[in-house]
Amino acid sequence: MTTLLVTGFGPFPGWERNPTPAMVKAVQRLRLPGVRIVGHVFNTVYAEVTRDLPALIAKHRPDAVLLFGLAGRAGHVRVEMHAHNVTTRRTKDASGAFHASPEIAEGGLWRVATAFRCGPLAARLRRAGLNARPSPTAGEYLCNFSYWLALDAVAKRLVRRALFVHVPLPRAPGHQMRPGLPRPLGRLPTQADLDRVAVMAARAITGR
Repeated sequence: MTTLLVTGFGPFPGWERNPTPAMVKAVQRLRLPGVRIVGHVFNTVYAEVTRDLPALIAKHRPDAVLLFGLAGRAGHVRVEMHAHNVTTRRTKDASGAFHASPEIAEGGLWRVATAFRCGPLAARLRRAGLNARPSPTAGEYLCNFSYWLALDAVAKRLVRRALFVHVPLPRAPGHQMRPGLPRPLGRLPTQADLDRVAVMAARAITGR
């Protein structure tokens, strides 16, 4: 039996609407042969992610960790290739706090990479009509922070593989396509589109 831990985030300063809890639910509704799916939505708080992600890994012993986060200003799905050893001093978490230090791991590597092949997943999403690209950086906020912790668990052989997928804010009903751009580049996704992203990523990371 393969165990998949899939996570999302709640609201955070400046973004009261987060599509990732619905994406977690979309994955939890899947019935994949030989796969047990554990879902969790983090409060967007450094202290809670620091506590809860290792605890979830210790409790459920997942083979794979699939993390979703909102990149509100992005116009496409970003399949993240790396996490960086940095935290932002520009945006506080949902509790009003910054991370305790500018680095996630003092003296640690500047960057860590996932062993998951991001390019083929992005290509598969594009073939399904979804605007997706591999991304070299998961940013400096809690998305990057959680990805670093997940990849650290991989390095410690607590997890076999981990992947972070950033998604844009889904368009509201009646949103118009940007003129002059072909589909799918000219429009933001719907929540249903993002749920499809979640399902395809879950199938890819579990090999189903």
